[in-house]
Amino acid sequence: MKKILPILFAALLGAYMIFGIIFLTGKNDDKRVCQGVELSVRDSVSNEMVTLATVMDMLKDNGMDPVGKPMDKLLLDSMENVLVKHPFIDRAQCFGTSGDYLKVNVTTKVPLVRVRNDRGQDFYVDSHGGILPCRSTAIHVPVATGHIDYAFAGGPLLEVVNAINASRFWKAQIEQINVTDKGFFELVPRVGYHILEIGTAQDVPVKLDRLMNFYEKGLDNVGWNKYSRISVAYQNQVVCRKRK
Repeated sequence: MKKILPILFAALLGAYMIFGIIFLTGKNDDKRVCQGVELSVRDSVSNEMVTLATVMDMLKDNGMDPVGKPMDKLLLDSMENVLVKHPFIDRAQCFGTSGDYLKVNVTTKVPLVRVRNDRGQDFYVDSHGGILPCRSTAIHVPVATGHIDYAFAGGPLLEVVNAINASRFWKAQIEQINVTDKGFFELVPRVGYHILEIGTAQDVPVKLDRLMNFYEKGLDNVGWNKYSRISVAYQNQVVCRKRK
């Protein structure tokens, strides 16, 4: 009996403490209000397209300003649905912190190329082939010009851009892409006064490898400014036009 009493007392004391914690926590939840918003941006391209002010404006415009509102009354799912409507936000996650702040985690869309086509349209293409509007803040990506509509931008153009970005050398070398009325690609390099013709988007990695081989074995010997055009548009060929 003497051994049972201490065990029973300890069990009752533990149960009382747990009940007290639950009771006090539940009671305090009613008094917890949001002190502010903390924003974390992932996959950002450092262009400040999504800022804390952006998030707050979107929430306020939709009647969801969280500051001063009870933490347990915040409509977290609805907030996420509002934020993903921003053209540069891919995903959003909202949750409360122990310090009574609303935490917003945002994953941005990543623009890969800026298109300025012959129709006067100006837009970005993201890594998924989506169309993003241009903002006043510039994003440092290659510029594509010429005969490019939305479908072409999210298809063949994106294939070419991905092939260029897969190579550290070509990613640093190519600053502009032009598309002719036949759908052929012309690349404008940063170094050298020549145009690189690669034809269609078919087998672009192979064509870039052929160009790289010519750069290493050809241009290094004759000079980077000897030719005005270098074409790998056709299989197993490198056709050069001398500068006049």
